[in-house]
Amino acid sequence: MHLRKTARVLLLDRQDRLLLIRMHDPNVSDMAGKVLPQAYWVTIGGEMEPGEDIATAARRELLEETGLAGAEFGPVVWTTERVLCVHGKSRLLQESFILARTDATDLNRSGWTALEREVIQDMKWWTLDELRSTTETIFPTSLVQHLPALLAGDIPASPLEIAP
Repeated sequence: MHLRKTARVLLLDRQDRLLLIRMHDPNVSDMAGKVLPQAYWVTIGGEMEPGEDIATAARRELLEETGLAGAEFGPVVWTTERVLCVHGKSRLLQESFILARTDATDLNRSGWTALEREVIQDMKWWTLDELRSTTETIFPTSLVQHLPALLAGDIPASPLEIAP
């Protein structure tokens, strides 16, 4: 099984809104081959390139996916693991979620790859109340459970292992 280390950015603006990406990739399924039938929301991020640490990968992904530079990065606050099938091949995703803040909220899609243009449908800044009340699918599934502590300034001393 291929290991895929992934840097994920919990990007908050000054109003404590969290940026999420709405996407749907028909080439990603669970181990039983089931593809989610509808789009879902995820944090900014992607696979770490060889030689990158989490912070470097997070900065690169943030710039590529949003055009935003100059965010203030904090620590890695959460980790999670899950197995997915990507193009029919098993992948163990090890995701590290790093906290970041930004003053800028205007998003730019010019850095998207061809694949990102195919699978990403939207980007949106979410309030905690919106996240709590939505019926849409959000990954990680435990995001709404753990986000309030971060918003309250309760930053874990070491990353919490959360449900994917």
